[in-house]
Amino acid sequence: MNEVFSPQRLRLLIRGDLVAGYRSLLVVSGALAGVILLAALATHGGVLRDGDFYRRCFGLTLFVWGLIASSRAFRSLHDRTRNEAYLLIPASALEKMLARLLAVTVGLVAYLLVFIGFVSVVVETLNLLLYGGTPAFFDPFHRTVWSAIFAYVILQSFYFLGGAWFRRAHFVKTTLALTLAVAGFACFAALTMRIVFAGYWLGVGDVFFVLEQLGRARASGIGAVVPGIALLLPLACWWIAWLRLQEAQVSDGV
Repeated sequence: MNEVFSPQRLRLLIRGDLVAGYRSLLVVSGALAGVILLAALATHGGVLRDGDFYRRCFGLTLFVWGLIASSRAFRSLHDRTRNEAYLLIPASALEKMLARLLAVTVGLVAYLLVFIGFVSVVVETLNLLLYGGTPAFFDPFHRTVWSAIFAYVILQSFYFLGGAWFRRAHFVKTTLALTLAVAGFACFAALTMRIVFAGYWLGVGDVFFVLEQLGRARASGIGAVVPGIALLLPLACWWIAWLRLQEAQVSDGV
């Protein structure tokens, strides 16, 4: 059997995580269903709900639940009462990383697509009985749904890395690190523009003009680079998380 990767060991790891966390999954799902039901029933007679209601619910739930779950994916690694048992599980670091990664990406996305769809059927049936009208069910194939999934996968990778890297306050520290990184990049971009356009006055209108030209450049072919970078970022974060887990398994698990 391959010592680095085994589909059977990966399947057992995923099953073990599911057995250990299904109670929390049911509790969160029940609370979420209740919130959606109350919001849908309350707004039906007041603010008119459109087809975007359940898509907004899906996007908000995916980002809030997914990012928190991603930042807490490696709690067992940093918990002194559980890290020894976790590190000594007969599985490689790659399998342990993939088990948690698949849970907070493919598993969570698939679950929420089915869950929000089921909740929309129940809620719209109740709305139809109480208020009448045309039901607006959740459309899992809508473009905005998959745009939200794409954005989530990119942002999730940073919190997944933060969960493996930081020992405590994973979500807060990762958010702080991202904020500082974005602020640093903005300062660097502003300084670069100041140097490149030295001698020219750069007002707000000039900045928007430059951004507009960059947007047009995306449509002309440069935009193909942006999706490539967006795909490389999650892969880099997941790879570093695997290295961090591998380092912990070698140094602490022996």
